[in-house]
Amino acid sequence: MALRIAFVMSGLGVVHRGAEAFVVEIADALARRPGFKVTLMGRGAVAPASRTSGAAPIGWHRLRAVPRDAPWLGRLYACSRLGRKILDTLFLDPLNVEWATASLAAFPALWRGGYDVVVMEGGLVGAWLAQLLRRLRGTAFVDVAHGVDPKWEGAFARQRPDRVVTFTAAAAAMIRQRAPRAEIAVIPHGVDLDRFRPGVAPADVGLPPPVVMIAGAVDEHKQPETAVAALAELAREGRPASLLVLGDGPGGEALDRLAAAELPPGRYRRRSVPRDEMPGWYAAADVFTLPSRSESFGLGYLEAMACGLPCVAPDDAVRREVVADAGLFCDPLDANAYAAALAAALDREWGETPRRRAEVYPFAATADAWAALLAEVAA
Repeated sequence: MALRIAFVMSGLGVVHRGAEAFVVEIADALARRPGFKVTLMGRGAVAPASRTSGAAPIGWHRLRAVPRDAPWLGRLYACSRLGRKILDTLFLDPLNVEWATASLAAFPALWRGGYDVVVMEGGLVGAWLAQLLRRLRGTAFVDVAHGVDPKWEGAFARQRPDRVVTFTAAAAAMIRQRAPRAEIAVIPHGVDLDRFRPGVAPADVGLPPPVVMIAGAVDEHKQPETAVAALAELAREGRPASLLVLGDGPGGEALDRLAAAELPPGRYRRRSVPRDEMPGWYAAADVFTLPSRSESFGLGYLEAMACGLPCVAPDDAVRREVVADAGLFCDPLDANAYAAALAAALDREWGETPRRRAEVYPFAATADAWAALLAEVAA
């Protein structure tokens, strides 16, 4: 009999970032294997795009939940500094409200579905509901540490899921400090090395070289404005570079205004790109960067390296574990240091080093590890 697996993630079908792409690709890989029946649950009106076809389709269940970007929720959250601190302490910030309401919406379907394993991205409320399912229905519960915030990930891990999955050893060490009794499995992200590879025809980015690229949601967590400051510093030093931002989000318009004010004319472009077209956009860039420190892995680094791009990343344990010798590290909040790292990355001949680093993380190995983990916890 096939193992019935449910992935609950409120952003599925709505938010297009690395975490959602990862869940869809893992679900797709599992559904293609004999012995797995997979259902995705998210806020999207339709299921997120999948390459699954034939006899093993992915099930889809739409969740009605309070969206994280609801205007009234944003106004309530931002009404005062003290109020915001209280809501953060109680895990009632907008993202946790979305997770909680999505988890409650998912619970009836999870109860009726007879699932063997639930992979729950639902905050504390989702974890409590998953515990209830485990106690009453014997459903195993897996938590994925999609972030590196010690407060959040530690609190979720203390809810005693059957496994906490982290993407790096550095993230696992952080969680062990906060939740010593947590059962942790380290399964790195993987990349499709046939799809993301050197030699793909580059997209027409409409920017003069050299091109520095960012891919991801445009919000306060990703800190893309620090890349604008760094490239503005390079321009003042007489060696301008172009900034290509692939992504959308609540900070998009503000970033556009900042770039228009700080960067030379014609040196900035931002747009959203379908995932299937991403290899061509990586091929059109010279360096990839992602200044966010909130990434638990950074799938963009891996895709960029697979396409032969060096990376410039924040100097922390997670980024050093992922990028290793295929990039340079700095403090993105220091515009001069960030600019110097970008300049050094543009000047160096990287050869095959980025591609070889990406080859350490084939997607097939990630899918195999997930299949083995889910079978183990279901047993």
